[in-house]
Amino acid sequence: MSKFTKIKLQFSIIILIFIQTAVIAQNQPVNSNYLIEYGISPRVLDAAASSFMQDGRFVENVIVKVKNSEGEKTYNVDLIFDPTYNEGMDIRAVINTKNIEKKELKQLKKYLEKSHYFSRMSRKYLYDESTLKLVNKTGDDLELEYYYQTKDIDPYLNYIKKIKGNIYIKNGVLDKVVLSNTKPLKNHISKYTKEIRYARLNNGGYIISNVTENFTVEKKKSKTEIEIKKNTLKYTDKEGEELTWEGKSKTGQKEYSKAEAIDVKLGGTLPFLGKAATKMGFKLPRPFGIATFVYAHSQNMEFTGLQVGYDGGDKADLNSLFELNNSKVTQTTYMPLFKADLWIFPFLNVMVIAGGGQNDLNGELVINEDKREFVNDLGDAFNNLPGWLIDWPNIPNVPRAMPIKTTITSEVYGGGLTLAGGIDNFNLSVNYQLMFTKIVEANTTNMVNVVSPLIGYMSPFGVNFMLGGQGQFYNTKLSGFIEVEDSNGKMHTIDYNVDFEPIQWNAILGIYKNFAKHWEMSFQAGFGQRTSLTAILGYRF
Repeated sequence: MSKFTKIKLQFSIIILIFIQTAVIAQNQPVNSNYLIEYGISPRVLDAAASSFMQDGRFVENVIVKVKNSEGEKTYNVDLIFDPTYNEGMDIRAVINTKNIEKKELKQLKKYLEKSHYFSRMSRKYLYDESTLKLVNKTGDDLELEYYYQTKDIDPYLNYIKKIKGNIYIKNGVLDKVVLSNTKPLKNHISKYTKEIRYARLNNGGYIISNVTENFTVEKKKSKTEIEIKKNTLKYTDKEGEELTWEGKSKTGQKEYSKAEAIDVKLGGTLPFLGKAATKMGFKLPRPFGIATFVYAHSQNMEFTGLQVGYDGGDKADLNSLFELNNSKVTQTTYMPLFKADLWIFPFLNVMVIAGGGQNDLNGELVINEDKREFVNDLGDAFNNLPGWLIDWPNIPNVPRAMPIKTTITSEVYGGGLTLAGGIDNFNLSVNYQLMFTKIVEANTTNMVNVVSPLIGYMSPFGVNFMLGGQGQFYNTKLSGFIEVEDSNGKMHTIDYNVDFEPIQWNAILGIYKNFAKHWEMSFQAGFGQRTSLTAILGYRF
């Protein structure tokens, strides 16, 4: 074959492919699509992703075969889906527990619990209509291709973002849908296929009659092949009428009263509205929690006023004696605390907090330069007088500043509440705490309001990253007294008023992680003029 002939042949093939594609494109329904033309609701494509997204009530017999290097094992279980059973959507499993190990039973319960989580997207169509296209058409036999949405998908159905679907219509009737992965899936699943066959009902519509699902789990040193076969035994519509279809198994009439039904709870009484929130796809923490945590911060305090008195008398204003604007004191606080909390509603948590604290003050009060020089000059004059004239001890020079270095302890108690909510993987919380700090040595109690707005993102690996701020608002005019004893053993009080300029806001960056269902931990770091660190370890039940 000459070079020219080869080029001509290749060009002819390209033209043929173009013509075939153009013909298919021209056959697209005008202002419609093939699902509409053949009376197929997009809901059946959602049901292909999860049979639990069908309307009504049904029973599925599920046979699972697991094959790996250790051999092959088969499990047989009936799944009962009944939205009217208890608090809305409910999924139960009927299985002979004598033939299943404790670890495997735990995995089954985990699967049932996860199956209850459906987001608000379950009320919409999950498939992406813009991706629907014709692959092949012969008379009334069609093969269509489509993809699912990639946004606003509940985590339970996240895998469908990497799934391609093929729809097969025979003689104008929906026959099956085949799903396959376009990329490796989570949990080391490298190859995935799922064939969903449908039965057409006499009064219209479709239900899933049986499903065959195959996937391979490949890790570094192991390979597991899993086959899942589902067969619909019984289907009842929303009005309670039992449906029949061609090929229906007669075993659908068996009773389950003597079998052991395994169920999982969507939660207890608290939080109120918690079960409804769970069914909408929100994964809620357990309602009760106790935690120990450590809070530490460091900040510079700027004094704006200072008055001192004696035994309840009038207080002298020392503002003119010191240069308060140049005086700095660094406060370092360390507080080990205990917290107990309760979720009243899915969006409202209340808490009580108690503990203690240690406050280290390190800085100086700068003395007014004019007054310091006057006192020092006066002292020098007295020191230079001849001893025969006056018997006066040497007066030391007044230093530039009075050092402040002390440690005071405090008792801390209070309470607060948290408002929280989320959309998809993003969450928002506002924490408010009303705290009372009693400083033992200074005989004073201060009230502190703490507000922490945070926005978070729940990562795919279960760690919530948080960013926000913390504001601390409290009385800046502190009053108290210090008891002293004179040489005669009599007690006196030195009364004081201190006014200072607080640092109200700093930025917060943190992480949160729950593990083993009951435990949770969190770390938060504060930045800005006030640096802080919070470490929390809690247990929920």
